[in-house]
This record gives sequence, structure tokens and C-alpha cells, in this order.
Amino acid sequence: MEDKPQAAIPREDGFNINKVSENKYLYTFGAAIALLLAIQFVPQVADFWADHFVDPIMADSKGEAGAKYNIYNTIAYGFGFFILFMFIHELLSTWKIELNDRFVFASVPLLILGGVVRVLEDADMFEPPLQYFFISPLVYGALVVYGLFVLAAGVWVSRSSLPPLTKGLGLVSAAILIYGLWWYFAPGEWLHPSSWALLVLCAAALTAEFYRSAPLRDPVLFFGITNILVLVWTYLNLAQNKMENPEMLWATLIFALFSMYLVWLGALGLGITSKITPLYWLLFFGHFIDGSATFLGIDEYGYSEKHVLPDFFIEYFGTAKVMIPLKFLVVTGVIYAIETENSKEEEPEMISLLLMFLLALGLGPGTRDVLRIMFGT
Repeated sequence: MEDKPQAAIPREDGFNINKVSENKYLYTFGAAIALLLAIQFVPQVADFWADHFVDPIMADSKGEAGAKYNIYNTIAYGFGFFILFMFIHELLSTWKIELNDRFVFASVPLLILGGVVRVLEDADMFEPPLQYFFISPLVYGALVVYGLFVLAAGVWVSRSSLPPLTKGLGLVSAAILIYGLWWYFAPGEWLHPSSWALLVLCAAALTAEFYRSAPLRDPVLFFGITNILVLVWTYLNLAQNKMENPEMLWATLIFALFSMYLVWLGALGLGITSKITPLYWLLFFGHFIDGSATFLGIDEYGYSEKHVLPDFFIEYFGTAKVMIPLKFLVVTGVIYAIETENSKEEEPEMISLLLMFLLALGLGPGTRDVLRIMFGT
């Protein structure tokens, strides 16, 4: 028998914890409005905002040297990351979407998509002002909006009483029509709509063959298949460019897999291989991809590091090779904290969402670095 939930008891001073929790987004919105007003009417705040937030993004869009993170925007982006994390958790709970390993694996194509889209921006496939939404960290916000839109569509389709054939034909038609409008109005050399239509029809046929109408009843499956389809589309657009350093892919994979092998040997020696779940292995792999790509990009291809803490360690040790052991220490520390805290059993959904966000911080930038060097953008 479950315990009856207790009503919140207001304190004598009138403070109510539940009320604060319910209004946290209202407070955040109010703080955002206050910041916008300060930027608009206080010259000192406007100059600070331009120097530490706007100028790095503008420099990144132009490929200039000032495209680096600083301590101020790093802290602000971290806070924004936390707010976004909490919002997504509550929204998915409202939609009754179970946050588990299956959901994280369905999100992997979306995390890779972030890196591919960044390289499309590097290759000048977007133009201002749309271009600015595909520069870090704004690209992650754009991908979150896209992901939530797809999940919302999946939830709506799963709850609709329309016949499966009507739903399927409607989704296929909408996918082709939306891209057709994009191709017609957006500047740049994008994949022809006929190629996209063929890709959508093939995906629909494969889905009908192997899953029947399951994606129309399962928002998570719908989410995963859609992410794969869009990922293939973005890479086909990128593949129209000439490869300058194709060996970068294999070099990164070799270093990442060798690092994974060393971790497996260490876990085997300690007798803890059974405790490292597939999701943990994926987290290691995603961050080893990022660490290996950073090492090769800086030491072998002459690129530079934009983030504050990695740049400090690279400067201190005199080589970007330090990124691989640092990635190991960070991921191991996260896994150890998760395994030793009660929150893993008490709030498994929060842990799954946290792991997905941490995977995005490795797999997304790592994919971008590899592809950027491969295509010489």
C-alpha cells in the first residue's frame, strides 16, 4: 500500500516549499526579462553582454579567433543547461514518456545530429540570421526544440483515433512537403527534394516492414526512427562537400576504441565489468571520441580549444593528449557518483536524463570535431 501524500505545511513565516517549486519557471522568466531590460537600458551591462556573450558567437560564425568560451558565458550556459534539464524532465513526465536506457539510445542519433549540423554551419550551409541558431551553444537549444517537437508529434499520433494508414500517409506527406518548402525558400545548395522524398519513402517502407504500425503507438520508437532519418539527411547534405582529411575518422576511432579497451581491461582486473551497463560504455565511448578528436585536432591539425577548462589543462601539460585521461576521470567520477547515491533507485528517470545530457556533451562536440577536420571547414 502506498503512503498517502501529505499536503504541504506552510511555515509560520508564510514560506511554502511547494509553492516555490511550482513558480520556479516564473522566477526564471522574470529574471530573463530583467536581464533583457538591463541590456537595453544600462550601458555597462550592454557592453558586458556584447563582450562576453554576443561577440564570441559572432566570431564563431565568421571563423575568427575570438570564438572562445570565457568564464562568464560558461557559468551562464551551465545554469541554462540546468534549467533546460529540469524543464525537459517535467515535460516528458507530463507526456508519460518513460525516461530509461531505451529513450537515451533513441536519442543518440539526435546527439550526433548536433555535431553534423554544426559542420553544416561551418560549411556555410546557413545564412544569417538562421546561421546563429546553429552555433554552440544555441545549436543545442535548437535541437531541444526539434526533439520536443518530434516527441510531441509522436505523443499526438499515438493518442489519435485516426486509422494507422491515414496517420502514416499524413506523416510521409508532411515530411516531404515541409522539406520541399525549406528547399524552395532557403538559400544554399541543399539536397534536392526528390532525393529527400526517396529517403522518406524508403524509411516508411522499412518501418512498415519491420515495425508494422508500432511507431504510431510508441512515441519513443517514433522519436528514434525520425532522428535516424534526419541524421541521414544532414550527412547527405554534408557529403556534397569535398573531404580534405578522411583519415581523421579512422584515427579518432582507433584512439577511442583503444581507450575503451584499456577501460575494459581495468574493469576486468577489478572484477566490475558486470556493473558497467551498456549506457555507461556508450558514455565512455562518446567522451573518448571527443577527447581523441580534440587531441588529434590540436596536436596534429593545428586547431585550437575554445572551452575554458580544457584549454587550461592543455596549456598546463603542453599537449592535448591530456584530454583522453581527463575524459576517463570525468566519466568514471560520474559513474561512481551515480552508483554510490540512492538517487539511482529513487529517481532512475532523472539519472537517465542526466546521462543523456552528459553523453551530448561528449558525442556532439566529438562528432563536430571529427567531421570538421575531415571536410576541412
